[in-house]
Amino acid sequence: MARKRTSKAMRKKTKAPQGTERSAMQVAGWVLVSAFWLFFVTALIGFDAADWPARSTSVHNDPTANPMGVVGATLANWSLRSLGFTIWVLLAWALVGLIAILRGRVITHPTLRVVGACLSGLALATLDVTWFGGVAGTPSAPGGLIPGYLSEHLQARFNGFGVSLWMMTAFVIGALIAGDELVLRLPNALRRAGDVFNERIPAFFSAVAERLPTSRGALRPAGGPAVDDLEDFEELEDEYEYEYEDEEEDEDEEDEEEEDEEDEDEYDYEDEQEEEEPVEEVRPALTKEELKAKIAKLPVRMASNKPQELKEEDLPREDNFEGYQFPGLEFLEAPEENFSEQMEGHVREQAQVLEETLHTFQIDADVTGIESGPVVTLYAVQLAPGTRVARLNSIQSDLARSLQAPNIRIIPTMAGKTTVGIEVPNPRKEKVRLSELMSSGAANGMILPMFLGKDNAGEPLVADLAKMPHMLIAGTTGSGKSVCMNSIIMSWLYTKRPDELKMVLVDPKMVEMSQFADVPHLMSPVVTEMTKAAAILEWAVGKMEERYELLQKCGVRDIVSYNELEEEDRCERAGAESELARAKLPNKLPYLVFVIDELADLMMTAKEVEHSIVRIAQKARAVGIHLILATQRPQANVVTGLIKSNMPCRVSFKVASGMDSRIVLDQKGAELLLGQGDMMFLSPASTEIKRCQGTLVTDKETRNVARFLKTVAAPNFERSLVAIKSSNASSTDDHDPESGLEPSKRDPLFDQAVEIMIESGRGSVSLLQRRLAIGYSRASRLVDQMGLAGILGEHKGSVAREVMLTLDEWHQMRAMESGELENEHAAEAADGAATEIREMTVVPVEEEESVPDEMPGEHLY
Repeated sequence: MARKRTSKAMRKKTKAPQGTERSAMQVAGWVLVSAFWLFFVTALIGFDAADWPARSTSVHNDPTANPMGVVGATLANWSLRSLGFTIWVLLAWALVGLIAILRGRVITHPTLRVVGACLSGLALATLDVTWFGGVAGTPSAPGGLIPGYLSEHLQARFNGFGVSLWMMTAFVIGALIAGDELVLRLPNALRRAGDVFNERIPAFFSAVAERLPTSRGALRPAGGPAVDDLEDFEELEDEYEYEYEDEEEDEDEEDEEEEDEEDEDEYDYEDEQEEEEPVEEVRPALTKEELKAKIAKLPVRMASNKPQELKEEDLPREDNFEGYQFPGLEFLEAPEENFSEQMEGHVREQAQVLEETLHTFQIDADVTGIESGPVVTLYAVQLAPGTRVARLNSIQSDLARSLQAPNIRIIPTMAGKTTVGIEVPNPRKEKVRLSELMSSGAANGMILPMFLGKDNAGEPLVADLAKMPHMLIAGTTGSGKSVCMNSIIMSWLYTKRPDELKMVLVDPKMVEMSQFADVPHLMSPVVTEMTKAAAILEWAVGKMEERYELLQKCGVRDIVSYNELEEEDRCERAGAESELARAKLPNKLPYLVFVIDELADLMMTAKEVEHSIVRIAQKARAVGIHLILATQRPQANVVTGLIKSNMPCRVSFKVASGMDSRIVLDQKGAELLLGQGDMMFLSPASTEIKRCQGTLVTDKETRNVARFLKTVAAPNFERSLVAIKSSNASSTDDHDPESGLEPSKRDPLFDQAVEIMIESGRGSVSLLQRRLAIGYSRASRLVDQMGLAGILGEHKGSVAREVMLTLDEWHQMRAMESGELENEHAAEAADGAATEIREMTVVPVEEEESVPDEMPGEHLY
C-alpha cells in the first residue's frame, strides 16, 4: 500500500506542472467556456413553451419566464427544436471535457472527439424517438427535427429492430471516439462498485443480526427498557457506520490507485503528448562546488604513463635457427609519453558536466567510475532504482551536445557490474605504437600473436590467431583497415621465422602490401589478380586435405602435436622406411596464413570461391591454415551467412551504416566510430565487444623491416603456387612449351587421367587424387594440362570443370598425336645416326637416377 501511495503521489507530482504552466489566455478561455456551459444548461432547464419564439401557444409570456431571459429562451428553443435530446448528450460530453482540462489532462484530437460526441448524441436521440416517440417538453415533436427525420427514414428501410441495432452501434462508436478512456474504464468501475456492494451490504446485516436478541424471552416489556435496546442498536449502527466509512475510504484509495495505474497502462490516448515514463522523484541537485569535490574523489583508471622498456629477449620467439636474424627494435617508433597525465583533468571535468546534464533532464544518476583509454573514456553511471536505461537512450543526442562530443555510445549492460557505461570520445587520440605493445608481455605463450592495439581501459589488445582461428576485418576507406593488416603482418615478422610461418598476401590495390614483396615468409609473390587468388584458395583446400592425411598417418590430432614429435617417432608412425620416404616427410609443418585485402572483389570475380573459404574456415584450424579476410563493403552478398558463421573473430572499423555494423558484429555501433584506427573487436572467447584503438604502423617502419629481412633471406616460393596462372594469362600461354600441351612434355599419367575424367563426366582434382593415389600438386597439374589441351572447360573455382570430349573423340585425338610422334621420332633417329658418324669416339654416359615428382624437402604440406 505504501508503494502504491508513493507512486500515486509521484504521478500527481508529474501532472502538477502542466496545470501551473498554463497561460493566462488558456485559463480565461476555460472560464469563458464554463460560464457559457452553465448559461446553456440553465436556459434548457428553465425552458418554457410559452416563451417567445416558441410556437406551441399563440400567447407568449411577458416578461419571459426563462431565467436566462430572451436570449436563453431563444437558444433553448432552437436547440430543442432542431436536436431534441441530442443537446443534453452534447452538454454532458462538454462537462466531461471541462473536468478533464481542469484536472490537467490534454485533450488530443479535439475535432475528432466533437464528431464522436455528436454521433453518440444523435444516435441516442434517434433511439429515443424510435422507442418512445420523443421527449415531452420539446418545442417540436417528436424529440427534435433532426432525430425525427433520421428515425422516420431509417424505419422506412430497416424497421424498428434494424434501426435500434444500427443506432446502438453508432452510439458505442461515437462514445469510444469522444471519450475512449472513460468508456473503456466504465465496465471495470461498475464491476468494482458491484464488488463493494456485494461485500459491504451482507456484512452490515450480519453484524446487525449478531447484536440483536436471539429469543423472545430476552425481549423486555414495552416502556423504558425498550428504549435502552433502541439506544444499543443506534450505538451499534453508529459504530458500524464509522468502521464502514474507514474501510470505504481505504477501498476508495485503492480504487483510485488502480485507476491511476490503468491511466498509465491501458488506453492512455489522452496522455500521448505527456511523458511516456513517469518522472521519478529526483534528489536535490548538488551545487557546483559539491559536485566538483565529489568528482575529484572518483577513481580514474588511466593507461600506464610509462611503458616498459622493450628488450629482444622479451619477445615471444625462438632464436635457435642458424642463419636467420629477426629485425631489430630500432626500426620501430617510440611510444607517446604523458598522454594520461594530460587527459586526467579533462575527463574529470567531463564527468561533472555529464552528471549535471543528467540531473537537468530529471534523471537521478551518479558517475561512479572513469576508465580513460587512448581514444574514448568510459564513464560508469549508477542509475537510481526504478530508472530505465531507455531514458538515457532518449537523450543521447543531448548528452553528446552537452559534452561537446561528435557522438556518444551507451552500453546498457556491463559484465559483473550494475552500472551503465557511457563512452565519450577524447578530444585527442593517443598513438598506439607496436613497440609499446610488444613490451607489455601480453603475447607470452601465444603461437601467432597479433598486436592489435589498446582497449578503452588502456590495456594492450593482443590476440592469438591460432585460437581465433580466422578473422574478418571490415571498414570504410580511411578507417584504419589496411594499417591493421600491416600491424598483424609486422607482429609475425618480429616473432616468427620463415620455417614457422608462411603467408600468401592478396592485394588487388597493388599498393597496400607491396612493401612486403621480398620478405622470406611469403609462399608466392604478392597476388594482385583475383582470378589467381581464387585458384590459390582452391589450392589451399587441397593442401588442407594433404595435411589431414599426414596427421592421420602419424596418429596425431593437430599441427602442434605433429611438430612436437621426434624424427624417429614420426617416421615410425608414418611407416616411412626408405630414405626417399623419410626425406619426403617434413620435420615441421609451418603455419599457413592467407591474407586477402578485399573480399568483395574476390566474391564478384568468382562467386564460387565462397565454397573454398567456408571449407578452410570449417576444417583448417587443426592443420595450421588460417584466413584473414578484409572488406570495405560488409554487405550480405559479400559476408554471407556461411562465411560469417565460420569467422568468430571479427574486427570492425568505421562502417557506412548500422546495417553494415549488424552484419559484422551482430549489433549496431560501428557506424558511430571515429575512424583513424577506432575499432570494435569481437573475440570468440567472449560475447562482449571491446572498443579499441588500433596499432599505428607507419610506412617507414614497414619499409625498414622489409628492407632488413630482404638482406637476411630470400623468399622461397612454393613451386605449385607460382605455376598457377590467372585466366587472362592462361589464354596467352597456349603454345608455351612449358605449358604441358606438347605430348612429349605431358605427365606419364596424362592418358589415364583423361580417361578417368571422361568416364566420370567432370574435371575434379580430388577425383584424380583418389583414383590415381597422387598428391594435390600433381593432380592439379594434370587438370591444367587437360584444360590447355581443350579436354576440360574453363576454371570455375571449386566447381568441377566441364568435360569437352567424348571417349571416341579422345581416341581419335590420341591417334593423330601418335602419327605426329612417329614422324618426330623418325627425324630424331636420322639426326642421331648422323651424329654418330661424325663422332670418332663414344663416351659412355652414366644413367641418371629417376627424379621424383617433387624433390625431397621441397614438398610443403
